[in-house]
Amino acid sequence: MRALKTNSQFKTRALTRYPSAHSDLADEIVKADLDRPETLKPALSGAYGLFFMTNFWQEGADEIKQATTAIDAAREAGVEHLIWSTLPDVETISAGRFNVPPYTGKAKVDHIVSSAGFAHHTFVVPPFYYQNLLTVLAPQQQRGGTYGWTLPLNPDSRSIHMADIIELGDIVAGAFARPEVAGTGTGHWWVTS
Repeated sequence: MRALKTNSQFKTRALTRYPSAHSDLADEIVKADLDRPETLKPALSGAYGLFFMTNFWQEGADEIKQATTAIDAAREAGVEHLIWSTLPDVETISAGRFNVPPYTGKAKVDHIVSSAGFAHHTFVVPPFYYQNLLTVLAPQQQRGGTYGWTLPLNPDSRSIHMADIIELGDIVAGAFARPEVAGTGTGHWWVTS
């Protein structure tokens, strides 16, 4: 949102369940909730585009239902460009060995976005954010009293796809500004550092 606001090519509207907590985020703040479909269509009225993501961490969240609700409301409101924040399908990639619902749940929405009929749709695949290591995935005490992380890594590459959370905004702003370059569902934009 900040990248779009800084670019100033678009007037920005933030949809949130808690408008007072995000009063400086966009040009306009509108109360809306993915679990209350009746709030979405009026909130999206007149919007050119929608960048959205579901909230896996919300207790009882049904990401496919939330996404379908947002997609339907955007289509009904006449949104032209939908940008979906997705992740790889870990179940398919691992041939069922790993169950990572925040990833696979989002990946299952990709085909819904692709078939929704928007003039433009773009997928962005955010990386593991550096900021996660200071918040939700801060170092944990290990045996022996030291602090560290236990992360699933490919033993051959011993690397993880990481970037600064701010970089995602630049990708989204660029896709909205130049949809002909971003493409329409022809691939995923990966945020890299």
